[in-house]
Amino acid sequence: MTTTLDMQNQKTNTKKHKKTTEYQSPIVSALAEELAAGFENPEKISGRCQFDFVTESEESHCLSVCFDDVNLVMTSDPLMDKDAYIRMPLHVAEKIVTNVEGVDYRDPDIIGHMEMSGNLHLVNHLAKALVKPSKMTQHTFHDATNTYREAYASKAIVYLDSPTELEILETIEQKIPFIIRNPPTNTPHHAWSLDKLKESYGDVLLRVRSTTVKETVAEFVDKMSLVQNQKAADVIEGHTKVYTEGCSLPWQMREDFLPHYFTTHDFSAPQIWLGCVPVDAPASSLHRDPLDGFLYQLIGRKKVILFSPDQASLLYPMKAYNNYQPCWVKPETPNFKDFPLFKKAKSLEVVLHPGEILIQPAGWFHAVYCLDSPTFSVSYFLQHPVGVTPFD
Repeated sequence: MTTTLDMQNQKTNTKKHKKTTEYQSPIVSALAEELAAGFENPEKISGRCQFDFVTESEESHCLSVCFDDVNLVMTSDPLMDKDAYIRMPLHVAEKIVTNVEGVDYRDPDIIGHMEMSGNLHLVNHLAKALVKPSKMTQHTFHDATNTYREAYASKAIVYLDSPTELEILETIEQKIPFIIRNPPTNTPHHAWSLDKLKESYGDVLLRVRSTTVKETVAEFVDKMSLVQNQKAADVIEGHTKVYTEGCSLPWQMREDFLPHYFTTHDFSAPQIWLGCVPVDAPASSLHRDPLDGFLYQLIGRKKVILFSPDQASLLYPMKAYNNYQPCWVKPETPNFKDFPLFKKAKSLEVVLHPGEILIQPAGWFHAVYCLDSPTFSVSYFLQHPVGVTPFD
């Protein structure tokens, strides 16, 4: 593990990187610059991670990253001792740096070409720095935080029973979360079970996890049945949870799991949240989205903790983000020493039952917890925020 002294001995390398270091590949150089720009470390962790980027001719380009609570050092020299290791084709690195405003690491074309080992918490930490928001997303969050403050005084969740599309849009305009009951669907929620999923979609490819791991619906459901008593301390987001983590809903499943509101062109690509999650660990950590989100619950209950957008300064949102903005604060285990302003934050809690849809207007912070296991949800976003104008 890297010590502060190790970092101090490498300060010259840090300055060299910022000013004159030239990597063998301009793609690696661009990735290093993006990482330096987005890196934060309020949790004061430390580690040593080596990236190897491989060309079609098997030529390897190295980027070594060492950090502690004070320093960040990046060099092109391999590490003799490392805590984490990531290997990927150079063309995947190029895809990341040319699309930092929209890259999604759950994309099979990205994660499906990666090899990862060692401390995966460090891998996650660095991945979170390799993104940045578009101007439109920044404008949406600024607008949500500063323009609609009067709307956030409501202390209760609104429930709508089988609303029309117009009623849904009018309620989103009020800038408060609400729940739809009895949405129109092809198949009622109570018809679904794990056995029914295997019967109907067992051979469908559900997700890609690495260069070697690909899971069908049947394989993933069988994996769920083997999980018992996983503890929150054993969970590494995106890696060790038996949970799909919002990967794309396979196209074969869309007709059964999208309620009959609007058209498929009005929504972003739907995501699936299926798995077994410890009740004391977040299914989705605290974050906010730049579009109006729909979360349709099918199996099990979920608790959602929401914070209005005007409380952004109390929640310590990360400076590096793109499709959504995570927060450093963890509501389930708050660290008031490092994040003291969180004491002032006021939350709104709701329990989402099977057959209900939670609508979260753009900019609302939320963390999701499973009250039951297994759990099954589908989420999607309206393509354009309601009431928000384009940003030039």
